[in-house]
Amino acid sequence: MQLSIVIVTYRCKDDVLKCLSSLSPRSGGQGASQVIVVDNASGDGTVEAVREQFPAVCVLALDENIGFARANNLAAQHATGEFLLLLNPDTIIPEPGTLERCVEYLAAQPSEVCGMTCRVESTDGSLQWECARRFPTVFSECAKAFFPYRRWDAIPRFDETKAQAVPCVLGAFVLLRRAAWEAVGGFDEQFFLMYEDVDLCRKLASHGGKLLYWPEARIVHTGGQSWKTEKPRTYANTHLSSLQYVAKYWPGSERGVKGVFRLALALKKLATRGNPDKQAMIAAAQEALR
Repeated sequence: MQLSIVIVTYRCKDDVLKCLSSLSPRSGGQGASQVIVVDNASGDGTVEAVREQFPAVCVLALDENIGFARANNLAAQHATGEFLLLLNPDTIIPEPGTLERCVEYLAAQPSEVCGMTCRVESTDGSLQWECARRFPTVFSECAKAFFPYRRWDAIPRFDETKAQAVPCVLGAFVLLRRAAWEAVGGFDEQFFLMYEDVDLCRKLASHGGKLLYWPEARIVHTGGQSWKTEKPRTYANTHLSSLQYVAKYWPGSERGVKGVFRLALALKKLATRGNPDKQAMIAAAQEALR
């Protein structure tokens, strides 16, 4: 079996069913791929629905939410394919043959090319620039705290129509040689949610691996249910994982960065008075940084 597809879910039943529907005619349904779904104790009927509608899919139902990184690592232990696709549940594969072409493209590359991503689009067809970017720095992490919507890690003059090597790819769609994944030990499980993809790309680069962006294939990343229903928790994890990332690669800098985060959150709290949703998100992040 050449390709193993790993999907980690948490309270996103509708998303993952749509994702699997986009896969089934052209992957697991034809026996060309192994599909593994790990459910992080969603409690929303995801496990039952996937097992009923997609009996060929391997479902690992967990008793607790162990985090995105750890759940992917667990699934990878069950993978049998030479290639491993890490796929978010809020993605759609819009065209038949997409995954087969991606595997063929990666397989044809020199061995130092350890992985790739494709063109990751929003529902309006625009490129999600984060799918091919630079590595975050201490400066960019601090800057994001105040101006989160600026493209601090964008690659300058990036040509989205051209296949090219890129430093960092988005975890929504990462196709890897399984040998490369195993060589770096998969995801670092200290990252509960967010930044595990950035860290993985850095580890692959430190082992001499290269990642490619290939725009001849595309997926749609809808940005799904879990983010919408778990905003405070996700927002808090973004801040905490950013701090863990800084501490890992720039030891000693995390104290100053935490101070910057706290200042930015305090200012946002003042600016969003009267907005209970944003206040809840800010409070969750402040608690995570205590």
